[in-house]
Amino acid sequence: MIPVFIGGTTTVASDRLLAIIDWKYFQEGENKAYLAACQGRISDITEGGTPKSLVVTADELYISPISPLTLKKRSDRMKKGIYEFNSVEED
Repeated sequence: MIPVFIGGTTTVASDRLLAIIDWKYFQEGENKAYLAACQGRISDITEGGTPKSLVVTADELYISPISPLTLKKRSDRMKKGIYEFNSVEED
């Protein structure tokens, strides 16, 4: 289990991620109706920001302010065990 940061202060275990879907697909039609049906299981973690993706796990859905591509890259990196550390050099 490796945590993937998905926005706000929320992390999800990489092995629990089922789907990361672009938020634009949930603005109308059947997908919007699906969100309405899932109301008790949705957490909005945008903190007032613009929704960019829907993160789906087995028991919860998260509206995230982070783009699907960024979340996918983070998830892939965590699954491979590749961690990035940024160092600051002192002058």
